[in-house]
Amino acid sequence: MPRSKFISDLHWVREGQQSRSQKTQEALLDAAEALFSEQGADATCVADVAKRAGCSVGAVYHHFRDKKALLYALFDRMSEQKSATAREALDPSRWKGASVADILHAYLEFSLATARERPAFMRAGLEASRNDPALLEHLADLHRETNAGLTRLLLAREPEIGHPEPKVAIGFVLDQLAAMMKTRLDNILMPTELSGISDEQFINETLCSACGYLQVALPEHDD
Repeated sequence: MPRSKFISDLHWVREGQQSRSQKTQEALLDAAEALFSEQGADATCVADVAKRAGCSVGAVYHHFRDKKALLYALFDRMSEQKSATAREALDPSRWKGASVADILHAYLEFSLATARERPAFMRAGLEASRNDPALLEHLADLHRETNAGLTRLLLAREPEIGHPEPKVAIGFVLDQLAAMMKTRLDNILMPTELSGISDEQFINETLCSACGYLQVALPEHDD
């Protein structure tokens, strides 16, 4: 499936030019992100993070007071990147000429692609917030903000939707897509009959289901 033209330039937003100190801090956070995802925060020590980043233990403590501070910094970075990416992705000017189906297709494609490219990203964020209700609530707020932006984009195309209650239908579809992607990406705890198909086919089938429920036309793609 061709990459949607509406998101061809979209990527996770990260800082541009950095100082040497910032680069070291980012390297430590990258190492922590990978390790917390692979083996959990409890099983990861500061020395592990330093080794993975190619730094000294002293460098870790220069930037972060302790492992808990590292966890919080990792969560903050994930939150900032997620928010910045959502702002860029949900800018209405990006979607001029896009149909409801185009938006849903791009949402599925981008979500799966980024999850494949950075598998540790969300898992590390969840690990950081595992024992902190405030951080978990913040994750929920980020999800709600993304859904609100998607809802606005889709409601702006309400005449395309054949379902008699467009707003209710959009909410149902967004919850459905989120659940489908969660199952797709974590099918150990949530076994699925669709684990054997490609991401391309998964997107196609999921999009057909969503468009059928909303009663909108499927997107057209250039060959």
